[in-house]
Amino acid sequence: MILLSQLFKNKSGSTIVFVSFVFLAFISIITIAIGLARSRTVQSWAEVNGKLWCKAILSEYDKYLLSDYGLMAFQGNDKDVVKRLNVYSKYSFEDKLRVSVGTPSANLDQYRMSDLDNFRKSVRKSLFYESTKFIIDGNNRTVRSKVDNTNSSVEESEGEGTESKDKSVHGKRIIGNKYVIETLPSRGEKNKFSIKGISRMISNDNASEKLSPKALGKVSEIIFIVNKFNSHLKTCNDKETFFANEYEYIIKGNLDDRKNFESCKKSIFLIRNALNLIALSKDPEKMELITAVAEVISPGPGAIVVQGIIMESWATLEAREDVKALLDNKRVPFIKKKGEWKVSLDSVLGDEKFSDKIDEESKKLMNENSEQLKEMSKTERFVDKMNGQNYEEYLLLMMLTTPKDLRTKRIMDLIQINMKYRYYDDFNFDEYNCGVRFNLKINGKSYEVDDSYR
Repeated sequence: MILLSQLFKNKSGSTIVFVSFVFLAFISIITIAIGLARSRTVQSWAEVNGKLWCKAILSEYDKYLLSDYGLMAFQGNDKDVVKRLNVYSKYSFEDKLRVSVGTPSANLDQYRMSDLDNFRKSVRKSLFYESTKFIIDGNNRTVRSKVDNTNSSVEESEGEGTESKDKSVHGKRIIGNKYVIETLPSRGEKNKFSIKGISRMISNDNASEKLSPKALGKVSEIIFIVNKFNSHLKTCNDKETFFANEYEYIIKGNLDDRKNFESCKKSIFLIRNALNLIALSKDPEKMELITAVAEVISPGPGAIVVQGIIMESWATLEAREDVKALLDNKRVPFIKKKGEWKVSLDSVLGDEKFSDKIDEESKKLMNENSEQLKEMSKTERFVDKMNGQNYEEYLLLMMLTTPKDLRTKRIMDLIQINMKYRYYDDFNFDEYNCGVRFNLKINGKSYEVDDSYR
């Protein structure tokens, strides 16, 4: 009996110990589970709120940049983002038990709009929301009404804004403000391209196809330029722009609006002059005529020299007519064929500058044989309406030969200049971002959040 009683007591003690152990283990499991649940909850809060705060920051995009150029970006730096995060985290976690929030950090370097790759990505994204057919048919571009600006001349003085909004200065504005100039993305970088190189490139038989509007439409920046910027000849929307000659600025980059136009006009003249020389050399009938006329003017070895003078003079006079036609919104083919020449050989021989280039003996023979020469150089029938390229397409050609990075920077220049002109004196791409990255510290754990405009 005593033995049974003792055994029972021993068994009861073991049972109590065992039950106590199980109870403590159960409590520990519950405690761990609660801790894990709280950790998961905090982690979930951090992830959800992080994404939400990302969207909140990205939602502060510049509405004017979006409406005018289709680009989404918000203004701010790392410190600005941290300030916003502190406000958001205080509101979200202030009353939450056992949530310790550390100082957040942000790094926007990879999303700066001043980065060329970021800007190009933003341009491509903007095109998803717009029709690309404009590059093919040009329906969004309107020929300018002529503006009388003969009596206006404006130049910026240091310390002033970019320009007064006076429409009478169309095509004559100049940027002189040092701050505006120094903060331009291109910062005065120059463009060097070869007129001879361009001429050789477009003198090929398939050049027109490669440089057709449809082919140009495959270059996203060209689509963007056609949809968003004006030229001397055409506009694409009713928005006021600081420069009238925006196509021309992309090519030349001069801070004087008029100089950009004049320089482009000169380049087109030189291109046309070179192409006309190529066209002459490829035309057997014209070359035969030039050779015969040169023999009349300067028989013997001197005929070769006169032949060269005739070709250069003819190409030059024709180039002048080409530029006039282009500025009159007409088309001029890269390489002209029969019936597409405005200037006759008779006009070349009667030109004073041609006469100045030949010697006295040749002048004498030319006068003596004037009737014969006139009969030889009869004007061929001219087709007034030609196929070919227009003024803007010649400019787009020059843009394609502009180094890619420089072309992008000058597009950014124009946007920055126009944003300053229309809305904010201090607009600067260095302060705008196309995405956001930050790091949250909650209960000693870091949570990285990253998002950008889609």
